[in-house]
Amino acid sequence: MGQRFEGAVCLVTGGGGGIGSGTARLLAAEGAHVIIADLSQDRAQQVAGEIREMGFQASPHAVDVTSQESVDRLLDDSWRDVGPVNLAVTCAGIIKIQPFLDLPAADWDRTLAVNLKGTFLVIQGVARRLVQAGRKGRMVAVSSVAGRGARADVADYAASKAGVISIVRSSAMALAEHGMAVNAVCPGVVATEMTYAIQRMRSQDTGENPEEMLTRSVTGIPLGRIETPEDVAKAIAFLLSEDAGYVTGQALNVDGGLEFD
Repeated sequence: MGQRFEGAVCLVTGGGGGIGSGTARLLAAEGAHVIIADLSQDRAQQVAGEIREMGFQASPHAVDVTSQESVDRLLDDSWRDVGPVNLAVTCAGIIKIQPFLDLPAADWDRTLAVNLKGTFLVIQGVARRLVQAGRKGRMVAVSSVAGRGARADVADYAASKAGVISIVRSSAMALAEHGMAVNAVCPGVVATEMTYAIQRMRSQDTGENPEEMLTRSVTGIPLGRIETPEDVAKAIAFLLSEDAGYVTGQALNVDGGLEFD
C-alpha cells in the first residue's frame, strides 16, 4: 500500500465507530499517526490497540466534541505528545428515529450539538493551531445523504448534516488563504452499528423485520450493495491526500448512486 500520509498526524473524531475506525485503519496503514478520539475511552483504546497490533501508529483519546474545553484539551495534548495535527476527520455523530411531531427540543439540541457544533469546534480548533504555527492542512467532515433532502423521522439529523455541508463550505472559503482545504463526504446506507440501530428503531414503529427493511433499502441503491466503512474511508483518504490538492469546499456523495444532487 502507498504511503500518502507518511509523517502526517491525523485526528479522527468518532474514531471508535464504524466509519471512524475504518478511516483510522486506512490512514494508519498509509503512514499517518492517527489520533483516535471518541466519547468512549474504551472504544478509542480498542481501535488504537488494533492499529498498533497491525504495526502502525495510533493514540487513543477521550473527547466530548460538544465541549470547547474538551476539544481544546484534545488538540493541545495531541500537539504536545505526537506533533502538529495537520489532517482531521470529523466522524462523531448521533441519530435517533423520531416522528417530526414527537421530536423533543432537547433531542434537537443534542443532535445539533454533537453533529454540527462538534464539527465546527474541531475544524476551527485544528485550523487555529495550524494558522498560528504557519502550517497547512486538510480536513474532511462526515455529512450524509440525509443532509441533501427531507427526512421526516430524523429531522434533527438531516438538519445537522445539511449544516455540516454549510460549515465545510464556509470554512473552506475562510481557510483557503492559509493553505488549508476542507471537504465533506456524504455516505448513504453504510454497514455500521448505527445503520442497524436505525433499522431496529424503525421496525418498532412499523412492526416489520429490521433485516427485511435493510434489504429493501439496499435494493434502491443503483450499485446494488450496502456500503462498507472502507468505501467511505477511501473517499476520505482521497480528499485528505495531495491527489485532491485542488479540491476544497466540496461535499462528495459516497453512496452507490443513491443521491445525485
